Amino acid sequence: MIRLTALSRSIWEATPGWLIEPAAVVTAFGGATALLFVLSLLYWLDERRSTATVVSYAFVALAVVILLKAAIGVGRPPASVRSIPLANDPYGFPSGHAVAAVVVYGGLATVRDRLDDARVVAAVALAVTLVALSRVVLGLHYLGDVLVGAALGAVVLGACWRFVGRRPGRGFLVAGVVAVGAVLVTGGSSESILAFGGSAGGAVGSRWIDAASGLRSRLDGAILAAVGVPYALVLDRAGEAVAPPLAAVVYAALVAGILLLPVAVDRLPLSADRTAGA
Repeated sequence: MIRLTALSRSIWEATPGWLIEPAAVVTAFGGATALLFVLSLLYWLDERRSTATVVSYAFVALAVVILLKAAIGVGRPPASVRSIPLANDPYGFPSGHAVAAVVVYGGLATVRDRLDDARVVAAVALAVTLVALSRVVLGLHYLGDVLVGAALGAVVLGACWRFVGRRPGRGFLVAGVVAVGAVLVTGGSSESILAFGGSAGGAVGSRWIDAASGLRSRLDGAILAAVGVPYALVLDRAGEAVAPPLAAVVYAALVAGILLLPVAVDRLPLSADRTAGA
């Protein structure tokens, strides 16, 4: 297996200390929590169906990565080279952050038909490169891990676009099936429970995506953000705090709630009054 260990060590030795903090900020944008909030805000405030589709792609990618990491069972670089604390994930191949960056940022460009815009493609490539390199700079992956991760992300994105298209419900169902395998292979790891619960919640919530009207005013957007962000934050933390069986329910409620929140806001009396007066 080519992990490019020698080249990775050269990168670690050449990395100046001042670069660690910026790299830690950048790497967060390939992680589950940051992507959850980025996609949630895009869903509430922008194009809902396309964003929900990318969320389903992200859960497919998450389940695939968890399954492959556990099946391959290859560890991370030694703790002595890591610059930040590591979450409970001992496996380093392939890089989940690199996969996620390709699938999410590339998925947004693909599903929204922006691949013919050179600036968008360049922005996606830059985002993926920065996230991938940050993982190496921080000592969390070898260079080969992120290169394979980026390639795997492209494969997952291509497969999702081919077989799921713009149908988020189908995407969440595919993610749920793969997540079942991840749960079985890992023995019910916290990440596999997240993948399964989130996919289940997405499959339920995606049935009502088109029931809500588009964003009609700044007030609607303010309500969605003011209610949705705390809701997502609380349930995300709750999912990390409770035992795996209950965590699946919490994560299902998290994703379903994110998708259904615009429908609920549409039914507020304030929204009804505004529509009547329009």
